[in-house]
Amino acid sequence: MQLREFGSTGVSVSPVAFGAMRITADSGGTSSALLHALERGVSMIDTARNYGESEAIVGQTLREWRGPRPLVATKVKPKDVSNWRFYVPMSEQFTRASIVDSVETSLRTLGLECIDLLQIHQWYYRWSHETEWLEALDALRASGKVRFIGVSAQDHEHDGVLRLVDDRVVDAVQVVLNAFESRPFVSVVPLAEARGVGVIARCVFDHSAALAGVATRESLAHDVKLSNASPEIVTEYLRRIDRLRDEATAHAMTLVQLSVRFALSRPGVSTIAVSSATPGQVDDVVAAAERGPLPWALFDRICREHVWVKNFYYFSKATVDGQPMRP
Repeated sequence: MQLREFGSTGVSVSPVAFGAMRITADSGGTSSALLHALERGVSMIDTARNYGESEAIVGQTLREWRGPRPLVATKVKPKDVSNWRFYVPMSEQFTRASIVDSVETSLRTLGLECIDLLQIHQWYYRWSHETEWLEALDALRASGKVRFIGVSAQDHEHDGVLRLVDDRVVDAVQVVLNAFESRPFVSVVPLAEARGVGVIARCVFDHSAALAGVATRESLAHDVKLSNASPEIVTEYLRRIDRLRDEATAHAMTLVQLSVRFALSRPGVSTIAVSSATPGQVDDVVAAAERGPLPWALFDRICREHVWVKNFYYFSKATVDGQPMRP
C-alpha cells in the first residue's frame, strides 16, 4: 500500500488502519486478524478505552509482534458513556483529572510508554470554546505520554469539528465517511487537507458492515442503531445497498472494493479505520486499497446520486399521527 501523509505530523501511515472496536482475542489472548494486518503493512491501530477489552487485546498482540511498531491511536473515555446524542457541558464528560486517569489506564493496558494519537471520544461544537481539555492534552504531550492529539466526531456530525480543524487546534480528526455519508468530502476533508490536519475515516462500510455486502434484514435487526428501526426504513436501506452493489458490479468490483476505494478517493483522507474480524477480511480490504482511488466520474456520481443523509439514532418504530416515521 502506498503510504499517506498524516496531516502535518511528519508521519506517514498506511491508507488502511486496523479498527479495533470489535476486535476479538484468540486462545492466547492475541488477535490473529491484527497480526495479519501488521504483516500486510497496516501501520496504524485505532482503539479506545470505551471498547471493552480492545486495548488489552491490542496490547497483548503488540507484545507478540516482532515487526515495526505501528502507530497506536486510542480515545479518552467519557465520564458518562451512555450519553452520545444530546449536548451536556464538557465538565460532565471530560475534566483534566478524568483525561489524565483515562490516559494512565490506557498506557498500562496497552503496555506503552507513549500513545501516538490521543483522541477525545465525543464532541459537541460548543466544546470548541472550552480550554481545559486542550490544556490537559497539551500537558500530556509535553510529558511525553502523548505524541499527537485529536478529536473523534460523533456519527454524522463532522461539521462539529470544523473550527478545531480551521484553527489547527488538533493534529487529527476522525469522522464517519462512506458512500451514503459523503458530505465530509465537501467540508472537513478539504479543509483538513488545506490546514495540515490528519483525517481518519470510519464506518466506510456503514452500519453492520452493510456496505461490505453482508447486510440482511436479519443482520440489521441486531445492529444497536437499527434494532428499533421501522420495517420501511430497513427496506429502504437494503434497496440503497443493492443500488450501490449494482454500481460496483457494473465496474467489475465488489461492494467492499467500491466502499474502500471510494473512501480513499481524496488525498485529504489520511487513512480509513476498518474493523476486520479475520485475516481474509484484512486481505480483501488491503487488496481494495492497493487498487487506488475510484475513477473521478464514478466517485462524483456516487457523491451526487447515492448520498443518503440519515442518522439511525433517530430512526425508530415511533409514529407521527399514526404513521411510521420515515427517513
